[in-house]
Amino acid sequence: MTATPVTDRAYIDLESLPAGVDLVREVRSLNEAGVEVPWMWVITEQAFDIHSKTQVMFVVGVNNAVGVLHWDAARRGDVPKTGTNPEWIGYFLAGSHESPVPPHAEVPIDLVYQALAEFLTTRTRPTCVQWQEAAHPMSQFT
Repeated sequence: MTATPVTDRAYIDLESLPAGVDLVREVRSLNEAGVEVPWMWVITEQAFDIHSKTQVMFVVGVNNAVGVLHWDAARRGDVPKTGTNPEWIGYFLAGSHESPVPPHAEVPIDLVYQALAEFLTTRTRPTCVQWQEAAHPMSQFT
């Protein structure tokens, strides 16, 4: 039986990440193979709980030369100040389910890898990124 790559999971909780998995390497390998649709994952420390008002979620995505970063804590979202997408865009959870990404979340791919590596080490919002408050999800419909 072959193990399913961790990048096939839409929600990755660090608590149940198999020992020895290098998540940055997994994400980099998938992206460097060339993605046809923008991929993203929701990374949490414990199992994802849709009802939690306090769970921290770090959204990381890849799309060849660019990717996305979105930090969500206590239902407040933050995106990089240097993000380049002026409008809402779509990335696909584990490459399969399209999900909205707020303006200013898209950054150069090397910053995505750097921020993910920092988060995996510190379990806090990466300091290699300057953050700003993200647009409210309902603003995409106005």
